[in-house]
Amino acid sequence: MTSRHRTAPRRPSGPAVHPRSPFPTFDHQLLAVHRAPKRVLVLGAGLAGLSAAYQLVRGGHDVTVLEARDRPGGKGCTLRAPFRDGQHAEAGAMFVPGHHTLTMGYVALLGLPLVQIPAQKNDVVAYIRSARLDHPESARAPWPFRLSHEERAHGYWGLWALYVLPMVRKMGDPRSPAWPPPGLAPLGDMTFAEFLRGEGASPGAVEILKLGYLDLFGDGIYCVAALNVLRDLSFNMKGVPPHLKHGFGIGPHLPPPLARKLHMADGTVEPAAEAAHHSFTIEGGNARLPQGLAATAPLSRRIVYEAPAVRIGEHQGGVRVVTRGKDGPRTWDADRVICTIPFTVLKGIEIALPLSPEKRQAITELRFTSVTREFVQTRTRLWKRRGLPGCAVTDLPIMYVNDQTIAQPGPYGILESYSTGPRARAWGALSADERHRQTVAGMNCVYPGLARQVVAGATKSWDDDEWARGDYAYFEPGEMRRLLPVIARPEAGLHFAGDHTSPLPGWMQGAFESGHRAAAEVHAATA
Repeated sequence: MTSRHRTAPRRPSGPAVHPRSPFPTFDHQLLAVHRAPKRVLVLGAGLAGLSAAYQLVRGGHDVTVLEARDRPGGKGCTLRAPFRDGQHAEAGAMFVPGHHTLTMGYVALLGLPLVQIPAQKNDVVAYIRSARLDHPESARAPWPFRLSHEERAHGYWGLWALYVLPMVRKMGDPRSPAWPPPGLAPLGDMTFAEFLRGEGASPGAVEILKLGYLDLFGDGIYCVAALNVLRDLSFNMKGVPPHLKHGFGIGPHLPPPLARKLHMADGTVEPAAEAAHHSFTIEGGNARLPQGLAATAPLSRRIVYEAPAVRIGEHQGGVRVVTRGKDGPRTWDADRVICTIPFTVLKGIEIALPLSPEKRQAITELRFTSVTREFVQTRTRLWKRRGLPGCAVTDLPIMYVNDQTIAQPGPYGILESYSTGPRARAWGALSADERHRQTVAGMNCVYPGLARQVVAGATKSWDDDEWARGDYAYFEPGEMRRLLPVIARPEAGLHFAGDHTSPLPGWMQGAFESGHRAAAEVHAATA
């Protein structure tokens, strides 16, 4: 335990949000040192659990982190085998948006070198109804749909600007307790496809917008709540080209003495104010972020691996957690517990605490997106030689294709198939070999000749991962109104963190924000 100071505790009001950014400012010591330290258990050594534990230890508390896996990071997972030439692929978070203040703050704090993802003039191709469109952003793109004259003149990204972005700009502050306001609430009761039709989109335009990012939530735009998708876009604008999105300066929010610069892998220095306009990967893999945080002095001796929780109950005014390990069950007692376990896993753990019916219902009912990710390594990057981006939106089972090696050196390349919802579950029903075969066949449709270049492959199904059982949370119509007020609410000495409890499910920033929030709650608790 850290030494006690005489500084009186303060009741935190939560992380401050900068007026020019929708994200909290980064502070390497969020909490004043407490004169009456608490014993705290953190369940899960993902980014939420690690950041909560880091902040609580710095705030003077006695913290132990219990992790079911044999590594830190949770869904932050970098795959290295069986790829050649030292290349790797991200089975978890693919990149670090420069305007995500907490993610970039911890990257800077740990001194991790960044690699900027290069911009491409033509950033996506489309493959639909057995034909490839090399320039879907063009007004001359030969879409196989009946479109209005205005829609055809806009192109792929223009349809975003026409039907999606005007409402994104009206989202307000999704962190507000009063969000969504009455004017937005109906968007939580309709699907995203219904929203698009209400905005005037033709059936053909809906099918075009269905390609790519907008269809990666839950079971797709015909099932997911419109408000769910629009909330995400209001924070991130991921998948949208730079001329359609807006960034925010983060320079003032990085920890001293790194407030003005970020270190790049090539030895150069990136001004932090410029970083907000770019996206990055961490040199050597994004898993270095949780690994680095777990190895810091405050945390390195406080994490117990291969210790999955099997019961959470009361004990002498506090909370007792029972874990299952190689040597049998073990009990852990604490004043407070921060639980970052995904609800898909948590609902299978005995919780003998007086939780409200609403909380138990949220744990049972919160949905997580099925995600299957297939990786194919090739001898060369033939797509690049042909002047094509390694990013494709398709109506094939491979769904969304992206170049995992766009910021990695070497002649080899790795393309990923990112499938969600029913298609991800269909992949999961196949053997790994058959999955790989069908993935290569699909990619060969988009990039003819690719099949002859394949040298390695890998796969990751998050549904099949026993400590995840899905990837990121999502909501169908009517569920946000019912579940949002309950998901993150602490009850009976149990606090909840994880990206699924944040306004940014699926993002490292969301995990960090939830960890900071839960740490502040525990710090301020009276007992």
